Amino acid sequence: MEYKESEKLELKASFGEWKEIIISLAAFANKEGGTVVVGLNDDGSPLHLQIGKNTIEDFVNKLKHNTDPVLYPAITVKTFGLGEIIEIFIPISDNKPVFAFDKAWMRVGKSNLKLSAEKIREYFLKYAYPVIDSQEVDVKFSQIEAAEDVMQKLKNQKPEGKLSLAQYLCFTGYNKLFPQAIVKAARFKGNQPVHFLDARDFDQSLLQITDHLLDFIRKNIRLQYIIKGQAERIERWDYPMIALREAIINAIVHRDYNDQGNIQVRIFDDFLEIWSPGLLPKELNTGNILKNSRSIPRNKQMILIFHEAGEVENWGTGFARIVDACIANRNPPPQLEEKTGAFIVRFLKPTVIKKSSKKTVGKTVGKTVGKTVGKTVGKTVGKTVGVLLDLLNENPSVTREELANKTELSIRGVEYNLNKLKKDGRIKRVGPAKGGHWEVLD
Repeated sequence: MEYKESEKLELKASFGEWKEIIISLAAFANKEGGTVVVGLNDDGSPLHLQIGKNTIEDFVNKLKHNTDPVLYPAITVKTFGLGEIIEIFIPISDNKPVFAFDKAWMRVGKSNLKLSAEKIREYFLKYAYPVIDSQEVDVKFSQIEAAEDVMQKLKNQKPEGKLSLAQYLCFTGYNKLFPQAIVKAARFKGNQPVHFLDARDFDQSLLQITDHLLDFIRKNIRLQYIIKGQAERIERWDYPMIALREAIINAIVHRDYNDQGNIQVRIFDDFLEIWSPGLLPKELNTGNILKNSRSIPRNKQMILIFHEAGEVENWGTGFARIVDACIANRNPPPQLEEKTGAFIVRFLKPTVIKKSSKKTVGKTVGKTVGKTVGKTVGKTVGKTVGVLLDLLNENPSVTREELANKTELSIRGVEYNLNKLKKDGRIKRVGPAKGGHWEVLD
């Protein structure tokens, strides 16, 4: 058999190089697995090595004391030429990163390279599976009414007693393990983040956190009542709730969870900002994201969970809906910016339309608003609460999807209006989410 060094094979002359052997095994474990062969020259020729009585045992002890997590390779002694060689095979580790001598290594080509701090953080996030009792998981799944279908799917798929990072963050009662996934919100005095008027941290499951955030925002912005007639009153918030919900969900599912920063909702006198850790994918930028309907997910499993729960459509249409909602609420289109490693969506009040807004957004949104929004806003604005009530009267078992098709609203728009009608006491849900029906109260 011919031995030649590669990304999965390392040749060593003797166990006198035991430190280098251990580093190679850790590097293999962090990549795709590999084998160290002891007793050969670099060219693969034999050195006619004779293995001492305690040589392998001593090496295994050194390996045990200098790797974390401890590596347990398969060791095979073979006769080769006039002597012996030792093949030490280690598979890819399920518990990355593996450290050797307090450093993490990775095999690249024929070399062992020390992992960067960023790569180590990535491994910790990707392979850190919080162990949670199955019964506890079931209870937490049942707390989230909006995700009944995905609950069952994920319960059937998850390994016994374990959840992935995305599953943990979406379905835990409270996030106690990953502080970067906590969402922060604050109301500031004026237009600078200096003097706090109100602040709160949100550590609930990511599927629940959006509603809590929107409640905090409502508490800290203004609601106007516009009277159009004796029996008609329109409620208008400083910022459209549909657009804010879309932007918050977008930040949650697309943020960089390797970044130790938090999503931040900053409320000022004249505008509101949503900061999301991580920059846009290289295919997108602040100049084309409003025009291009393309989804490039960074967190694929989280996208799947939110899609199954009916929170995202996964078509890259979120920003078009945000623009629609802003125009319908008489807000200018949002300003987009990348700053200090974060992606920022800035909403302006209807009365605050500055020249900077036109310069920043006008060029990129003009065509989008003219072509995309122009065709859809008229229809979207024209769909009133009365239409929904008529449809619910006609068919109390109608689904969200059917309401969306008949009203030409987005599913998110339907949900927002249904929730508002429920809060106003005009409708109620009778029975479970599946199999129940709507009852119109007025």
